[in-house]
Amino acid sequence: MAATLGNVVADEGVVFDAQVLKARGIDPQLAQYFRLAPRFEQGLRRVTLEVNGVAEGRIHATFNEHGELCVDSSLLASAGIHAPERTLEAQDIGACLSFTQAFPEAVVRLLPGREEVALRVPTHALLSPVPMQRSFSNGGSAGLLNYDALLVSREFNGQSSQYRNFNTEVGLNGGDWLVRSRQSYSAYEGVRRAEHLYAYAEHTWEKQQTRMQFGQLTLAAPLLAGGAFTGVQLLPETALSTLTNEGIGSNTVVEGVAYSPARVEVRQNGVVIYATLVPSGPFTLSGLPLLSLNLDLDVTVHEDGGSQHQFTVPSATLRRGSNAGPTGYTLAAGQVRRFGSDDRETPLFAAATRSWQWGASTHLSAALMGAGQYQAVGWGLQQALTDRTTISAQHVFSSTAAVQLRGSQLQASISTAINRRLSAGLTASQQTEGFRTLTDTAWNEKRKAPESRASQQLSASVNGSLDKLGTLGAVVSRNATVNGRAQSRLGLSWSSSAFKDTHFSLRLEKSLGASVQHSPGTAAFASLSFTLGPRRSLSHYARHDRVNGLRTGAQLSEQVDDTLGYTIGVDRAAAGQSDMNGRLSLLPRYTSVDLGYSHSGAGATGYDAAMRGGLAIHSNGITPSPYPLRDTFGLVKIGEDAGIKLRTPQGPVWTDSAGRAVAASLPAYRTGRIEIDTASLPRSIDVLNGYQEVEAGRGSVQAFDFSVISARRVLLMARRADGRPVTQGVGVYDDDQRYLTTVVDTGKIFLIDARPEMQLRLTLPDGASCRLNVSLAQKSESSVLFETAESVCEEA
Repeated sequence: MAATLGNVVADEGVVFDAQVLKARGIDPQLAQYFRLAPRFEQGLRRVTLEVNGVAEGRIHATFNEHGELCVDSSLLASAGIHAPERTLEAQDIGACLSFTQAFPEAVVRLLPGREEVALRVPTHALLSPVPMQRSFSNGGSAGLLNYDALLVSREFNGQSSQYRNFNTEVGLNGGDWLVRSRQSYSAYEGVRRAEHLYAYAEHTWEKQQTRMQFGQLTLAAPLLAGGAFTGVQLLPETALSTLTNEGIGSNTVVEGVAYSPARVEVRQNGVVIYATLVPSGPFTLSGLPLLSLNLDLDVTVHEDGGSQHQFTVPSATLRRGSNAGPTGYTLAAGQVRRFGSDDRETPLFAAATRSWQWGASTHLSAALMGAGQYQAVGWGLQQALTDRTTISAQHVFSSTAAVQLRGSQLQASISTAINRRLSAGLTASQQTEGFRTLTDTAWNEKRKAPESRASQQLSASVNGSLDKLGTLGAVVSRNATVNGRAQSRLGLSWSSSAFKDTHFSLRLEKSLGASVQHSPGTAAFASLSFTLGPRRSLSHYARHDRVNGLRTGAQLSEQVDDTLGYTIGVDRAAAGQSDMNGRLSLLPRYTSVDLGYSHSGAGATGYDAAMRGGLAIHSNGITPSPYPLRDTFGLVKIGEDAGIKLRTPQGPVWTDSAGRAVAASLPAYRTGRIEIDTASLPRSIDVLNGYQEVEAGRGSVQAFDFSVISARRVLLMARRADGRPVTQGVGVYDDDQRYLTTVVDTGKIFLIDARPEMQLRLTLPDGASCRLNVSLAQKSESSVLFETAESVCEEA
């Protein structure tokens, strides 16, 4: 049996009829081995605990010599159960009181094969719910180095240009603290720019559900757009208050259109926070590493031909996809930090915000900031009017005494699901000319106000579903700056999968008032895609814009396996010129690589290469990862073999030559699962438990040690001294009388972990016993599924 049910089964064995077993050719001694269910070994064990269907995390539990769960104060505290008096008495004298003795009405389900304990306890035995009743796995230490490199090269008419971007992040986790430092370097047409983005330390106090950061930070206070500063910050730990792991920007979506294979840069507060390459056509960027939800995004699309176009994503739309936010205090104090050649003043400041959740539908927030000659105060409200409609508003007032300016910023939004098929959203922002944020407090008149500083923003969207006819969407936005210049965007989209393995999409976009040269004006993009298999697709498309005219093309994409994917495309202009492009995505186990090539009919040739990944630096060496390492990660050990594949929350990884791998990202305070792909195990290796789960604390470094056994599989042909094969059904034991297996067929014994010169004992049907000497080579043949050998069973 795989499970043991407390006082129902744990103490009861199964009684076999020895005569019936013997009559059927089965060794009666096997009955003693199989009469008892699987059990935990005696002593202290680390297990996953579940109480009345609720996961309580990983704990240490004690088991007695019979494999029964012992009750102690640590177990009861983790499970949230009242402690009976006799439990404390038993603990004082060092005795083991089994759980079923302490709680006769409870049901204990033990799963030793999965290292799990499930308790079903009467509700009157449970403690009153209190915050942070769950037990999380903390501790561990390791350093890290993340890298992200991008190289884009273009040649035309004997001239060449290159764009290089290289980002690194170094860090250290230890004692549930984490330290991070991020740097960025870019070079284009002789202009080089190196920036140090931030360096900070962070720790989470789990009982208080609070995170503390100090160093070079970005203000995370609701309502206040403070930008970068050097100082200290206290903020609610959202992952604990909601038990989710959605970081800032996790729900943010940026949509646009590229009119050729292009490079997209996303800036916030003047800093490049994200850069990527996209194919021609509509693109969607999600999960951006935002610095703040209160700062606009400036998106620049660098087209293949050298042209570029820009648009702004209002900060109000960043919050539309976000949750109402955590409750509690956010406190920050420090000094404003500038980047690059920005020589404006860096005033000291202090800020405080407070958020409340009133009932199930109202979220309130208030904020206050002071910085010498600058003060700001604000409020925010998010209200669920119905189960389908939500409104939000925030109003911030600022006063800058040095230049005698006062102003305000008002933002409001409404989103609603009109019915099952139709939803709509509207966001608006009004900023008066006298309004200043913290980073504008010492405005330099020589620099003038940047054109992208908007005073009015408006965005509206409608999305609908027409069943088999597909989905429709429309979005319109308008941004107006203080100098009167305005830019508007209108987008319409339709997509349909009415036919099996076929997908059609159409997108129209119009830009008005754009100040950037080579504005595409009105653009249209249509595509028709066919699924050619589980991992292969073919698409045909046509696009038209004012700059490039009409172009058509086709693209073949395939994800061959976990380590290889490719895309091949051909693009043709109305004038007859054809462009070719291809992209290769590689995951060579220990890094991620993207390679691209393009050639235009005009003679321009382009190359690009990107590489990203991370290194975990720990007490046993350095382990590479094909993914960047995040706040919380894990170190995995599986034997000593390379190339063993694991499934992690971030994606597949493989062990190195030391049998080590990195789980680059584990969800903080949620269940993270690591699982071995058993098909990748060497044939001479067996794993005792193919997966492990953990609820990791933020900043911890989890250790996953998978126990493996040498599985030298041998099919032994056993004969008696007179040459007759050993009878089927006879039990096979080792020198210590431990049962190993049974003679599966006449004379055939299959051993899953054979050793050279091992000795076996067989009890024959006539009551006699004999011994087998297994003669094997010292080293196994790993290329075969099992070895074969012969042996004579000599009477003992």
